[in-house]
Amino acid sequence: MGTTVARATIRDVARVAGVSDGTVSNTLNRPHLVSAETRERIRQAMETVGYVPNAAARALRVGRTRTIGLVVLDLGNPFFAEVAAGAEQAARGADADIALFHTGLGEHAREQRLLHRLAERCLDGLIITPNDVDHAMLDTIEHGGTPVVVLARAVSGRCRDAVRGDDFLGGVLAARHLLDNGHRQLAFAGWRHDERYQGARRTAVEAGATITWIGTPGAGLTDGLTAGNHLTSLDPDRRPTAVFCANDLIAAGVVQVVTGRGWRIPHDLAVVGFDDTDLASAASAVELTSVRQPAVDMGAAAVRLILDRMNDPHRAAEDVVFEPQLAIRESTTATWSAG
Repeated sequence: MGTTVARATIRDVARVAGVSDGTVSNTLNRPHLVSAETRERIRQAMETVGYVPNAAARALRVGRTRTIGLVVLDLGNPFFAEVAAGAEQAARGADADIALFHTGLGEHAREQRLLHRLAERCLDGLIITPNDVDHAMLDTIEHGGTPVVVLARAVSGRCRDAVRGDDFLGGVLAARHLLDNGHRQLAFAGWRHDERYQGARRTAVEAGATITWIGTPGAGLTDGLTAGNHLTSLDPDRRPTAVFCANDLIAAGVVQVVTGRGWRIPHDLAVVGFDDTDLASAASAVELTSVRQPAVDMGAAAVRLILDRMNDPHRAAEDVVFEPQLAIRESTTATWSAG
């Protein structure tokens, strides 16, 4: 599972703090036996050497905790709610519970703090959609005895268990559908590094069409509102006739803005979302065409990988990839003419 990094020990902490191993142990387990001054010196030494109290490993030595952590980027995104439902169902079948946490897209400092806390918790496993798939704390957590599964992200070199959709193919499906409906000026609302954008971009370029990138700082409804305002501000000659959005929340925001300004969908602008959550089919002003991911199945698959890793810590890492499908609805299929 990648390069092994030597883990700091109690002995390292004791050496830096100038105390005995037993004093460090007492500070961790019986702090009332240690003076406040010594505790503070030991705390500073822990930060210096990068020591993380390995509560998870201690718990695994004495028995399972029956708790799997699930860290998602946005609890307000229906996709992650469906993932959590699938994970909870699979965990319940294994007599385990799901502990749910969230960080935020681009919230690296918040993610760092959470991972440090989770490294000290007694978890049977950790399922996470990280901002950084190569975060060093994921290695620390694994080396401490807690299996880790990366969700909805590609892992380089297959060094860690992962569950994801084929985002590149999803982008291809979305762009191809728009091209087949006569659109030649496309836009993508989301993140440039996203595989969804890369798939759509390649498909558009190969077909001789154009695709404009509209960057969004996040992945929520407000980001869709911003993208919608940008689209409606463009000169008519430069304005895309169709937009592919990184998720259904962004797509719903775009729909809200453009319909509020009197545009007809898809006559004035065709819109495609991603994830095919309930928001796409029922909760939007216009039923959204969306690239479907089996979120519930993805959550269940992640729990299965955790359980498999617990039973066989040395098995090869698995990369479970779900193939997306296009759910076609009225946001792209009403009569539209390129002329």
